Amino acid sequence: MSLARSSVPRQHTLAASLAVTLASSIAAGQQAPPGAAQPDDGLEEIIVFGRSLELVGTAKAASEGTVGGADLLVRPMLKVAELLEAVPGMVAVQHSGSGKANQYFLRGFNLDHGTDFTAILDGVPLNLRSHGHGQGYLDVNGMMPETVERIDYRKGPYRADVGDFSMAGAAFITTIERLDAPFLSLEGGENGWGRLAGGGTKDLGDGASMTGIVETKTYDGPWEQPEDLEHFSIWGKYRRPTEFGSLAMTLSGYDAHWQPTEQIPERALGTSVCEDEFCALDPTSEGDTKRWIFGAQMEGDVWHASAYAQHYDWYMQSNPTYDFQLNQFDRRSTLGGRYERTLLESDTFTVDVGTDLRYDDISNVGVDEFEGGAYVANVSQNSITETSLGAFTEVSWFPTDNLRLMAGLRGDAYDFDATAKTPGSYEGHVSDSRVSPKLGLAYMLTDDVELYSNWGKGFHSNDARGVVNELDPVPGLSPGEGY
Repeated sequence: MSLARSSVPRQHTLAASLAVTLASSIAAGQQAPPGAAQPDDGLEEIIVFGRSLELVGTAKAASEGTVGGADLLVRPMLKVAELLEAVPGMVAVQHSGSGKANQYFLRGFNLDHGTDFTAILDGVPLNLRSHGHGQGYLDVNGMMPETVERIDYRKGPYRADVGDFSMAGAAFITTIERLDAPFLSLEGGENGWGRLAGGGTKDLGDGASMTGIVETKTYDGPWEQPEDLEHFSIWGKYRRPTEFGSLAMTLSGYDAHWQPTEQIPERALGTSVCEDEFCALDPTSEGDTKRWIFGAQMEGDVWHASAYAQHYDWYMQSNPTYDFQLNQFDRRSTLGGRYERTLLESDTFTVDVGTDLRYDDISNVGVDEFEGGAYVANVSQNSITETSLGAFTEVSWFPTDNLRLMAGLRGDAYDFDATAKTPGSYEGHVSDSRVSPKLGLAYMLTDDVELYSNWGKGFHSNDARGVVNELDPVPGLSPGEGY
């Protein structure tokens, strides 16, 4: 639920100008030594940013597209999730503070915190299964805009290479390979907003390089109870060519602590306990997120492989109904990988195949009853292991120069295992599987106009605690259809 006023800072033009000036000064200092002659040909330099790649003749659906990093950087950026708003029709709103995952809306769908929209960062799926707050919890607050090179987006369940949480759409986020010059950015604004970020690239020889970026930021918001956000992010990428293909290894970390202001009942406005819409009826809540991700990618001429490991630790208190305060928590480690390959590529046929694997070891997830920020009683507490294995193939046939026929098939198998850590918590073991077919047609009317028709089935997984509930179970995988 959104509050009447967005809890995001309005950055001052002075701050943005200072950031650009510092970055430009450092870049100029590196590119031209003191006293070096500057060319003067009387022409003014003009930089043109391209919106996206030419997709006519290659896109599998009309709802696919690409946004380049240069286009993202010239957008006013008041919250990190606005990176995802580059996807046409995507809206990301914020409640319960700057450290909580946004709530997403796309094409008329309320996606909650990411149940039917997936984001994949350099091969690492960011959505969290069986999360302590909501299924598919998608927290992108740890990303930094300076690290993003491009976003390839899709809307609808029309592609076989993505499965869980992608019914409404998916975003593949690719980070930069290097920085052209070191930079330092300093921002300041209203309501305690402050941000300091900087980074650079070091060449290591033999085509290898190391790039690193760090940031820290603070924010209080317009609320009666200051948010007191303390945020730190770090990101680094090592790249080098190998005899097998290009290798990239990325390490990122994110630590945030904040005090959320919750939604308030309208009838409380103007009373002695709530002067206006910025009041805090429960000033004792707080939240904390720690997340570390390591990823490795290798890419050859016709294949791509990736692997990742993640550690995540989160808790947040909230008071949505003001009956009693909730403390939700989630601690886990995640391992996974993916391999895809082009088996056949000719003038009339292309065949792509792939597989992905993911294992979540959720050591502690649940909810407590709190009062005034202090523990009262446990409501539920579990440990969960969740494993998934997927395989897919996509085939494209070009019967004529203007006509493309496409078909895809994806199979997924899931294993849910929940163990109760307190009396009354659900436990059990359930397996589920699903096959998702896809069909598409594209006809090129002209070099600039192409018509599409698509149909596909998809799914999202459900929280393991609800899946193993013997009294009123939910399916492990809930299907859907798009066309």
